[in-house]
Amino acid sequence: MRRVIAGLVAIVAVSAATLIAQQAEPASPPQAATASGDENWKPTEIKNLTVLPKDMSVDDVMKIMKTWNTVLNVDCVFCHVGQVGKPLSTFDFASDDKKRKEASRTMLRAVMDTNAKFKAISDDDPPQISCATCHKRSRHVEDTLPAEPPKEH
Repeated sequence: MRRVIAGLVAIVAVSAATLIAQQAEPASPPQAATASGDENWKPTEIKNLTVLPKDMSVDDVMKIMKTWNTVLNVDCVFCHVGQVGKPLSTFDFASDDKKRKEASRTMLRAVMDTNAKFKAISDDDPPQISCATCHKRSRHVEDTLPAEPPKEH
C-alpha cells in the first residue's frame, strides 16, 4: 500500500515539475476556491475513493486534487457537484453524478497502468507519464498532430 501511495505522490510531483518546466507564467488559482475564500478548506474525511487508495490521508488527496486543478486548468466543480463561487464545504465531493469524475478515474487508471508497464520493462530509469503529459494546463487533449515543421533545403 505504501508503494501505491508513494507512486501516486510521485505522479503528482512529476505533474507539478512538468508544469513548472513547461510554463513560464503560473496559471491563476482556481476560481471556486479564490472566490469563496476557502482555498485551504479540507474535509475531515475522504469518501468514495475508488482508484486512489482508500487509506490515503486527506492532505495527500487534497494535494492530488489541487495538482489536477492546475494540470487541467479547471475548478473543483469540473468533476464535483457544487457551484462556482460557493464555499468548498458546500460541495458534494462523494457524489458520482458528474460523468467527468468517472472519466478522470479512467484516465488515472491508464496513467498508473502505463507507468507500471514502463517500470516492468525497464531496469534503469523508466519514463513516467502524468496527467500533464497530455493535458498541459488544458482540460482538452490535442488529438491531432501539430503542423509539420518547415523543411530545410
